[in-house]
Amino acid sequence: MKLPCSVVVWSHRASPDAIAATWYDVGEDILPILVKVMERPFFSRMPNRDLKLAVQKVTKLLAMYSLVPEAKYPIVHCPGLLTVLVRVIDTRHLNRVRPHGPSGGYNGVKASAAGTGLVMTEAARFNTIATLTNLAAAQENRITMLTTPGLVDNIARIVQNERSDVARQCSALALMNLSNGDKEHVPEMASELLLETLVTLMKDVLPETRRNAVYVACADENTLRVARYKDGVILDALLEIIMRDDVHDSRAEAAETLFNMSCSEEPETTDRMAHHRGLLEQLATVLLSPRASIDVKLYCAATLRRMAEIIRSSSPSSQGALLTALVKASSWTRTSDIAEALDAHAEAPENRENMAKHHGLLNALCDLAQLSGSEEAGKISEASIRCMEKLTREPNARPFLAKHESIMMALTQASYGKDPGSPVQLALKNLLDAM
Repeated sequence: MKLPCSVVVWSHRASPDAIAATWYDVGEDILPILVKVMERPFFSRMPNRDLKLAVQKVTKLLAMYSLVPEAKYPIVHCPGLLTVLVRVIDTRHLNRVRPHGPSGGYNGVKASAAGTGLVMTEAARFNTIATLTNLAAAQENRITMLTTPGLVDNIARIVQNERSDVARQCSALALMNLSNGDKEHVPEMASELLLETLVTLMKDVLPETRRNAVYVACADENTLRVARYKDGVILDALLEIIMRDDVHDSRAEAAETLFNMSCSEEPETTDRMAHHRGLLEQLATVLLSPRASIDVKLYCAATLRRMAEIIRSSSPSSQGALLTALVKASSWTRTSDIAEALDAHAEAPENRENMAKHHGLLNALCDLAQLSGSEEAGKISEASIRCMEKLTREPNARPFLAKHESIMMALTQASYGKDPGSPVQLALKNLLDAM
């Protein structure tokens, strides 16, 4: 069988059009035959070299066919094909150090415990992961692939076990393809293997691999697992990319992922983000960094705004970290997010006293309130005044505001021309009563 496979592979080296043409002629008809060829080594006690090379040729042929758009669906839905491809890439219990004793099996692993893919050539495994990556790019294939037993876990094992940087890159791309475009059926991050794989990919030396890893969509059912894993090690990996990665796309994807997580409907996800050491402060630092691009900063500012909406004074440590971060980020005036964050946080009555007491916050509010000269500056100023007005509604906060000369001046200027019953006029009245 190896010789016919070799002939077919060589015939496909002409051009993509030639590959497509032969698929239309015979491709779908030969899929069941290819499945049988790939299954043969797994039913042999000691598969010989010819059987292994036949699988290598077949997987190379499938990798070529998987590039043909019309071939993607038939390949995935051919009975038994995905199952045998999963077996080809199964590298469980891989140990690259060959033992000296006779008890070791292929690659130094006892045959009874080793993954079935360990009897295959490395080229066959690489061809298979490339095939799966291409097949996962078709949206109509994703649910079938995600529900195939062992497929996602074995793609993750490629990252941990294979020597090839390109194989790891393909694995990251395969996971990205499987998660992209169908938020209801992304790879479930329930297994520790998949979560650890995500961390490994985020630290990979190849920029594209890191980018593809952080691109993996955080569906709401996964955000909690991501936030929980090893007390936030994935959050640390995302922050490391945002702060220090040299590739813009990776930083932008990581910042977007954190923002998406902050919008989770799972309260524990946002609680864990709020309590994660250094997260809020580092987001503020990014806003001041000359290295960060505008879209990275937009996501960081939006995440701070979102966290300001949900953090409460009932969690003093996270509220203190938030207020410190907002004061630090108050020089960001490209958008109104920081001023809006302060205003949103003051919406909850229980937050107001701590806001008035927090070092530097009233000064930051005054600086933001004095901005003018553009539409965005106007929005920032208005949000800052609204925040001041809300703070004056809290009796215990009024003495701090009444003693602050710039606060009194900002509110006085904002009150010009306003009705006596307007919020700003009432705020001034409250502060005068507190003096």
